[in-house]
Amino acid sequence: MTDHMAGINALPRWDPSNPTTYRYDWKHYDPADYAAFKEARLAHNQKAMAEARARSKEVMKEVNRAIKEKLKEATQLNKNGASREQIEQWAKAGKRLYADVPSSCFEQLSWRADPDGDGTEGTVTGTFYHGGALTYSGPLSLDEFMEATSGSLGEWYAETKPF
Repeated sequence: MTDHMAGINALPRWDPSNPTTYRYDWKHYDPADYAAFKEARLAHNQKAMAEARARSKEVMKEVNRAIKEKLKEATQLNKNGASREQIEQWAKAGKRLYADVPSSCFEQLSWRADPDGDGTEGTVTGTFYHGGALTYSGPLSLDEFMEATSGSLGEWYAETKPF
């Protein structure tokens, strides 16, 4: 008769090259062997944590670099924004002007000069976010539209109710 347990017991309890698993054998428990396993596992975990911190540090550097680039682009756009004269020229040329202001009230707010006017009077068109994207329009001067885009669009609408 063969002794199967002798073959199983001859297998190593843990492999020092893979210190993440330890097969506990209650019949042949060796405290020194388990202590060596715990040391190897601790060293392995510390090495893995150091590698993860290094990767995290590199990723955060990339993220910070990307954020700085986006902020730089945004500030360049603000610095190179259209002047009042350019806006008046566009209005006289009949171009539609859009409010480039974040709003929780309006999906879009635009203004267009009356075709037979001097470019100072026109029509404002607003599309609301809520209520199924409702769109309304009404008369408004260019100065009033410029004033509306200098602050909160929702507050401006609540005060003036142009449409």
